[in-house]
Amino acid sequence: MENNQNFEQQLNQFRYLKEQRDVFQGQFEIINASLGNIFTTKRTLESLEGVNENDEILIPIGGLASIKATIKDTKNVLVSVNQDTVIEKTSEEAIEFLNKLIEQHNNQLKFLKERIFALDTNLQGMNQMLQNRMSQQ
Repeated sequence: MENNQNFEQQLNQFRYLKEQRDVFQGQFEIINASLGNIFTTKRTLESLEGVNENDEILIPIGGLASIKATIKDTKNVLVSVNQDTVIEKTSEEAIEFLNKLIEQHNNQLKFLKERIFALDTNLQGMNQMLQNRMSQQ
């Protein structure tokens, strides 16, 4: 009886660790996608150097649709710093801000990779142990 309770506890712990791993994996994927968006934004800002005031550009408005627009200010950009706040920065300041975000994202990804690796290691060991116990019964 005690053996079955111990087995159930280990099985529950295995499930809990698996759920934690899945949560970390989901966070990793979200941060990685955000990092891709930041890189795209940075590349776009860096490529604006050849754009002049009154140049016509296409602005994506969602899906596969874009509208034509005219550049009014080539020196400053509006940067969203959180959901409710947009700040005007020079292109250089915006790139610097994006570089800091890239560094933060990379640090978060590194942390999540380490956690996922540690959880994978624990899960593999527990899986082996649980399989051995099941084969003994």
